[in-house]
Amino acid sequence: MEGTHAGGILNLVLRALRRLRLEFLRGCWPLLPCAALVLGFGILLQWSVDGAERVPPGHLLRIGLSLAVGVFAAVQGERRWRAQSWPFYLLCLLLLLTVLVLGREVNASRRWIHLPGGFTLQASEFMKVALILVLARWFAEHPRPQRFADLLYPGLIALVPMALILVEPDLGTSLTVLPIFFALCWLAGTPKRVLLPLLLAPALLAPVAWPFIENYQKERVLTWWNQEHLTDQQKAAEGYHLWHSKIAIGTGGVSGFGWGKGPENRLDLLPERHNDFVFPVLAEEGGLVGSAVFLVLYSSLGFIALGWAASRRDPFTRLLLAGCGIYFFVHLVINVGVTTGLWPTTGLPIPLVSQGGSSMMAAGLMLGVAWGAARARPPVFSDRDFADG
Repeated sequence: MEGTHAGGILNLVLRALRRLRLEFLRGCWPLLPCAALVLGFGILLQWSVDGAERVPPGHLLRIGLSLAVGVFAAVQGERRWRAQSWPFYLLCLLLLLTVLVLGREVNASRRWIHLPGGFTLQASEFMKVALILVLARWFAEHPRPQRFADLLYPGLIALVPMALILVEPDLGTSLTVLPIFFALCWLAGTPKRVLLPLLLAPALLAPVAWPFIENYQKERVLTWWNQEHLTDQQKAAEGYHLWHSKIAIGTGGVSGFGWGKGPENRLDLLPERHNDFVFPVLAEEGGLVGSAVFLVLYSSLGFIALGWAASRRDPFTRLLLAGCGIYFFVHLVINVGVTTGLWPTTGLPIPLVSQGGSSMMAAGLMLGVAWGAARARPPVFSDRDFADG
């Protein structure tokens, strides 16, 4: 009898573990291995950039914090994040205002809140996640905008934090807001006749905004425009970042110089190579092959989220998952575009790879929120399902 009782308990434990494993894999597969491999790329790159004989402890700490944030976000579940989307958005707005008032000025900009223990917090990184959450909720509750007036309120939701980020100033981070906003507008069902004029508006307003941007930003735009005809003086000044970035990418060839052997990296010629210009290090040391593998893996994070979104009927879940995919695509396209000369030079990290702690934790938060939404079981009946029919 004792053996039978022990066997019954063992079966219950095994069934519980099996169910836990299925619940775990149902939400994270194949996101988990892709994210782990991307983090692995980041560890190798930071190790190479640091030039030490071990992985930088600070980077491992940031990864650990991002994993903790991701697990916390996933455990909360999709319904709780939907309910808390507005409070989280307002909290991030408050943090952005705090940055402008109390943030310490570094290189003529205020972007970080300095915390005890030498830690810093970049509120704009978390605002991007909050923006996706609150826009997903808004468009879920107000589907298929048909007029410009229907986009006025969500437009203000996006433009207010974008303006606060621009005031810091942080042009790179602010540029991520517009693609997220326009993509979610389109996915929410906004017709082309409404969306196209809004897409053209930033380009038409650029000449008007030109006199109001900072001088160093004007220099970066002019340098980018004339990047094939830079003088030696420009290569040593305003064009330094772009010039050495293109050298690192161009000299990597097919297979690269090998890990830790890139000349631009080893000779400390590539600025910000631990953060905004980490991709040229990969291209120099891993070559075309290493770069292609990384781009495929990182893009997979976005494609997985978009694939999940396509299979969901609940509007909020669908838009939230799509926003997660857009989040990773936007950062990759802007960062790689800047380092290759496709866009003017601006500072924007690659989340999960670059050294920035706030960027790393915000990416962990975004993945955790998406993971929790993907694991959520859809309701048997939904008012929206009937409305769509």
